[in-house]
Amino acid sequence: MAIVTNRTLIVPYSEAFQSEFLLLNCCAVNRAEMNGPHTLKSAKALFADVLTNHNLYSMAVLDNSTRDYMGHISVSNVDSDPELTFIFDSAYWGKGIATESLLAFFPRLCEELNLSHVKATANIDHPASISILNKLGFRRIGQKRDKHGPYYEYTFKRDVVVAETLTA
Repeated sequence: MAIVTNRTLIVPYSEAFQSEFLLLNCCAVNRAEMNGPHTLKSAKALFADVLTNHNLYSMAVLDNSTRDYMGHISVSNVDSDPELTFIFDSAYWGKGIATESLLAFFPRLCEELNLSHVKATANIDHPASISILNKLGFRRIGQKRDKHGPYYEYTFKRDVVVAETLTA
C-alpha cells in the first residue's frame, strides 16, 4: 500500500532506504524525544527488523515533490499489543508533515489490519507528539517514568472514534 497526501508519499520500506533510516535514527536531535540516538549497530538491526518482521508494519515517508526521505511511521506488535511510533527528521518539524502523514496512514492501517486498539507513548515535555496523538483519536490513560524520564501512555480504541464520529 502506498499513500499519497498533498506533501508526502508514504511507501513500504526497501533496502534503498537504509542510509536515510540510519541517519534518522542515529541523530541525537531527531531522537531527542525517543530515548536518545541509536548506535549504528542497533540502527542497522532495527532496519533489518523493519524489512523482515511481519509483526511490524512500517512505512517510509517521502517528500511528494523531491522524494527526499522525511521520516518513519510504524505499528509494532501488530498481532498482539499494537503500538504506534513515528519519527521525522528535524528539518520537517513544525510544518505539519507528521500530522498530515499520520492522519493518512493510521486510519487506513487500522482498517486494513482490523486493529481495534493501539497504544502509544509520548514524553511529557513533547507537545508536538501529544497533539498528533490527540488528533488521531488517542486518549491519555496514564503517566509513567523510566530511566529517560516521565512519559504519557495513550490508547486508541477504534469503536470509540467511530461512535464519536457518528454523533458529531
